[in-house]
Amino acid sequence: MLTTKARMLFNHIFSVQLFIIWGLGTYGSWLIHATEMLTPIFLGLFLWILLVFVGYKNQHSTRHSRFYWLGLLQLIVCWTIFPLFKSIRYGLYQWSFDDILYALDKFLWFGKSLPEWSIFLQSGWLSELLAFCYFSFYFLIIGSALFFFFSRNNALTKNYFFGLMLMYFFGFIGYFTIPAAGPYSAFPSDFNYPVYSGSMTLFLTDLVDKGITGMDVFPSLHTGITLYIVGFFYLSGYQKTAYCLFPILIGLILATVYLHYHYGIDVIVGALLALWVLYITGKNNKVEYGTHL
Repeated sequence: MLTTKARMLFNHIFSVQLFIIWGLGTYGSWLIHATEMLTPIFLGLFLWILLVFVGYKNQHSTRHSRFYWLGLLQLIVCWTIFPLFKSIRYGLYQWSFDDILYALDKFLWFGKSLPEWSIFLQSGWLSELLAFCYFSFYFLIIGSALFFFFSRNNALTKNYFFGLMLMYFFGFIGYFTIPAAGPYSAFPSDFNYPVYSGSMTLFLTDLVDKGITGMDVFPSLHTGITLYIVGFFYLSGYQKTAYCLFPILIGLILATVYLHYHYGIDVIVGALLALWVLYITGKNNKVEYGTHL
C-alpha cells in the first residue's frame, strides 16, 4: 500500500509536470502566434494556481471533506491545458515517431499494422457503432469521476483519482518522449479518412480534427484510461457496473485502430499501463477495505 507521503510526493511531481506543459505550451503558442490558445493559457494558469493552493490546504488539513477532492481539480487542469500540446508539437518539436511506430506495428502484426488489418472489417454500421464508443470515452471519465467524487467512501475516491492521475502522468511522458500524430494523419495515402460518411463518424471526425495535437498517440490513453476505469469499478466491488461498461470498453479499444487514430503498439502499451495502475490501486483497495474486493 502506498503511504500518504508517497501520494503527496506524486501530487507535487504531477503539478510540476502540468506546469511544464503549460509553460512550454504558452511559449510554443507565442512562437506560432496561436491566439486560439489564449483560453487554455490563462484559464490553465488560474486553475493550476488553484490546484497548488488546494493541494497545500489538503496537505495541512486535519479533517476530510467528501466533496473537496484534489483529484477532481487535477482532472480539470489536465483537460484545460491539454490543447497546449498542439502548440508544443508545432512550435517546438521538429520530429515525429510515426515512422518508427508504423514500422514496429508492421513487425508485430505480420507485415501490416493493426489499423491496416482493420480495413478488412470496415462497414457502415460498424463504423457508426465504433465512432459512438470512441466518443463515449469523455462521458465515461466524467461519469466515473463524478460518481466517486460524490461517493461517501473518501479513501476509495482518493484511490480512483490517484490511479487516474497516474494514467495521465505516464501518458503525458509518452507524449513528450515519443510524439506521434497517428496513422490517419501521418500516412494519409495508406488510410482513407474518415472511414465512413455516416453522421456519427463525421461528427467524431470533426471533433477529433478540432482537438488533435499531433503528439498524443503513444500510449493510447483512450485504451488505457477506459480499461483502468472499468477495472477499478470491478476491483472496488461494483462488478455489475463493470459488466455493463465492458461492451463499451471492447468497442472503444477496437475503435482506436479501426478509425485509424492509433497504432496497435499504442493500444498494447496503454493497456499494460492500465493493468499496472490497476495492480497498485487494487492492492490499496484490498488493504483498506478487505480482501473481498
